[in-house]
Amino acid sequence: MVMKLFFLFLRISALTIGGGYAMIPVMKWELEKSGLLTEREFFRIVGTAQVIPGPIAFNTAVLVGRRLSGLPGAVASGTAVILPPFFAIILVAEILRSLSGNVYVQGFLKGAYVAIVGLVGSVLFRLVRNQRWNFLRITLVSLSIILLILNSSLVILVVILLAFALYMREG
Repeated sequence: MVMKLFFLFLRISALTIGGGYAMIPVMKWELEKSGLLTEREFFRIVGTAQVIPGPIAFNTAVLVGRRLSGLPGAVASGTAVILPPFFAIILVAEILRSLSGNVYVQGFLKGAYVAIVGLVGSVLFRLVRNQRWNFLRITLVSLSIILLILNSSLVILVVILLAFALYMREG
């Protein structure tokens, strides 16, 4: 079972383009098709994987592996999901390094950088828009931003205190 899980998640990770969330429907289809999990079991695992810090595909693979084959299954599934992107990153980095002097490659990288800033800004905008804002939240977030502008080395402390002030108070 451990080797079956390893090659199943290796194949999914190697052939799926689009990141972790793109792998989830493929994982569901493969696990259901092979009779290893029902749809309900899979979505329960994905729900748990979403609350664990880390990449969703890795968390899901580890939880599926653990569910089906214990600790060896978790290790095999997690390793299998990581291997293809790991080697792909090394390959792409090596190609980019060898072509770093090319003006077209430099233009592509500058364009990709702008696109990433836009994507992150879009996600931030949606997160901010979907919050329930009140006077306390606006005040705490504004004070945190001012504090971070004045001293950016306090970012971890400010984020922890802000999270505690905003979310622990509501819980």
